[in-house]
Amino acid sequence: MPRPIPTIKADLSEAKSALARLESDAEEVVRSAGDAELTDGQQTRLERIETGARRKRELIRALEGELRDSAVDGVTSGRLRGENGAGVRPGNGPEIMRRVEPYQDDLPALRDGRYNDGDVISRALKAVEVAPAHMDDKAREHVQRLVDVDDSDENRQAALIARHMLMTGSPGYHEQFREYMRTRGAYAGELLRASMTLTDANGGFLVPFTLDPTIILTNAGIMDPLRQISTIKQIATDSWNGVTSSGVTASWTAEGAEASDGTPTFAQPTITPKRADAWVEGTYEVLADSGFANQLGRLLADAKARHEGAAFATANVGATRPRGVVAAVAAVTASIVASAATNALAIGDVYNVSDALRPRDAAQASWLANKKIYSRVRQFDTSGGGSFWANLGMGRPRMLLDAPAYEASTMQSAVTTGGLVLLAGNFAEYYIVDRIGMSVQYNPMLMGLTTGRPTGKAGWLALWRVGADVVDVDAFRLLQLNAVASNVPLA
Repeated sequence: MPRPIPTIKADLSEAKSALARLESDAEEVVRSAGDAELTDGQQTRLERIETGARRKRELIRALEGELRDSAVDGVTSGRLRGENGAGVRPGNGPEIMRRVEPYQDDLPALRDGRYNDGDVISRALKAVEVAPAHMDDKAREHVQRLVDVDDSDENRQAALIARHMLMTGSPGYHEQFREYMRTRGAYAGELLRASMTLTDANGGFLVPFTLDPTIILTNAGIMDPLRQISTIKQIATDSWNGVTSSGVTASWTAEGAEASDGTPTFAQPTITPKRADAWVEGTYEVLADSGFANQLGRLLADAKARHEGAAFATANVGATRPRGVVAAVAAVTASIVASAATNALAIGDVYNVSDALRPRDAAQASWLANKKIYSRVRQFDTSGGGSFWANLGMGRPRMLLDAPAYEASTMQSAVTTGGLVLLAGNFAEYYIVDRIGMSVQYNPMLMGLTTGRPTGKAGWLALWRVGADVVDVDAFRLLQLNAVASNVPLA
């Protein structure tokens, strides 16, 4: 017979209080040692404390599982109708899971060992609702879309992202992360590494999901135009695999005649995220006094945007970094539009690029170019004729030939022979794939290069993974300032 819920809650509260005391004792042992090595006595005491803490955590998991099972049984039988408020119907399990605390140490598993995806996603949606105030409404909406999907093919990926959010989103995790940023995280780091063994980066702290730029791509620090107009995918696996098709071929057929085979051909593009990192170092005094933890989200988002912006536009080393959209299109001669004259840019070239797009791509097209190229387009006509684009006092118009015009500062700015200066196309066919889970690792003591002695500095290494590539090159057209188109092979 199930135990009464009040009894389970009382036992759970007592177990959590005991665990908190043990953790406090462990922190005191580490704090008393300072920067020195632990003595044998301190090490023995810390091991005893950790053993006791491990047993308490096991007990807490068991009690929370018992409490959850009792709650579900109670809802099914109608016993909890009054406790949970009017309108709770028997068998309303998923809704009940959204009413409870999302951050439990255990996640329900099915008989085959997999986690219950529906329960995990429900908890993650609840976690977004109660996320800290610094996560704005636009970011909340974006994260909700990541995990609240109807497509069965994406549901498993959504469940993995939801698990990551639950691992890194609890108030306790935030508190420990801030402490890790502020100190060397001796015992705090050990506490959470146990909960991070399901991730690839368990040697440091994963950035809380409410700060993680690999999840919240609508963060105010992200200004990269390609992230605004391209297709963004977030994954919790090693690579993204898609499916492309040339489409079904229809035909006109005489009465009684055999139909033609219109079966489409398929391809499976694969985009593998590449590692990127950012290293920050400073003196102990600066790191202790600067509020680094509070600024981390903004700083990482800014560094990530600037670093990726160049790669997304022009990078051509797909083995070690994301493939740039310009590089991918420039590798296919059929997607290049040669200028009317070598080493020259004229108004006719702009029209030719637009006209070369396929009809369905032209309807969804955008332009991408360096600001200096747009300035030259503005100078094609200064008298108010058919090629007039803007007065000198105006800002750059948002539209060019009825398509949005975006600036990419890393694209070529000079008019030179063979220059790749103006790109038009359907940027939904350019995919950016983020492997969620930016991690931060700490080096507590940097040594001098000449003497090898301590410098009084510490360093932080942030690591993340991102990949990108064009999945349909024919959706783009690229202007090359060359009378005869010449492709640039991929590296």
